[in-house]
Amino acid sequence: MEDPQLHYERWRWGGRLPSASLRRVRESNVLGLLDFDSDLVHDLGAADPDVQRAVAVLAAQRACEVAGLTDVPWVAGALAALTQGLPLPPPFDDAARMREALESTPLEPGPDVLGAVPPRRGRYFPPPPAGLMWVKTAEESDGETSYELDRLPGSQAPMVFTELVFPAGTPQVRGPISQPHFALPAVLAAAEPDPLKAALDAVWHALNTYGEHYPELLDEIRSIWGGRTSVLDAKTRPADPGRRVRSGRGSVPPTAHSPAGPSR
Repeated sequence: MEDPQLHYERWRWGGRLPSASLRRVRESNVLGLLDFDSDLVHDLGAADPDVQRAVAVLAAQRACEVAGLTDVPWVAGALAALTQGLPLPPPFDDAARMREALESTPLEPGPDVLGAVPPRRGRYFPPPPAGLMWVKTAEESDGETSYELDRLPGSQAPMVFTELVFPAGTPQVRGPISQPHFALPAVLAAAEPDPLKAALDAVWHALNTYGEHYPELLDEIRSIWGGRTSVLDAKTRPADPGRRVRSGRGSVPPTAHSPAGPSR
């Protein structure tokens, strides 16, 4: 039987164990991103640094485009610096000044955009002892479900009484978000010295900027692996101010970092 800790870790990481490079960036938002697309996380972990950096820049560009920020001069300057591999200019050298600059920048409001909600995951079942399996024993009217161990057909394994009870799941719903407030942390993240951490965090912040429309972003990022977008194009193409602008106003991240906080 697999070690229980490794068994859970494999489940948590989408069916495969994390690589050494992914373990190294556990202080990023990698666990939050896992809930949305575990395959993308593993692909990023295995990618070359140049691809990781290209993904980071593309995510920051797209976040600012959908937030309606690409025609703001001080944001446009930061995006240009990213494409050229240069340090971010002020006010991106200070998170507090960056947020102050955003608050003082007039932006045309757009339609409401709801926050991103990850797909629902299957339940986690610890590995059963040899010869046993998990069997549903009860399902209450409120949705609570119970499971117990039972013998596999033909097994003579000794019985072990263990019960798992899963409470009723409540669908997660998020209200409208302020896309500009979620977009700027993607720019900061894309400038991280570590290209893998830059990619993971920039995608995470861009995903939250897209909100309910996040599948559009993930599909475009996957296009780098599919050959529809070249690494050079993703890394150096200027932002398109007219591509798609949805500067919805609503809730903002509690800090300049992830709305979910750093992963453990």
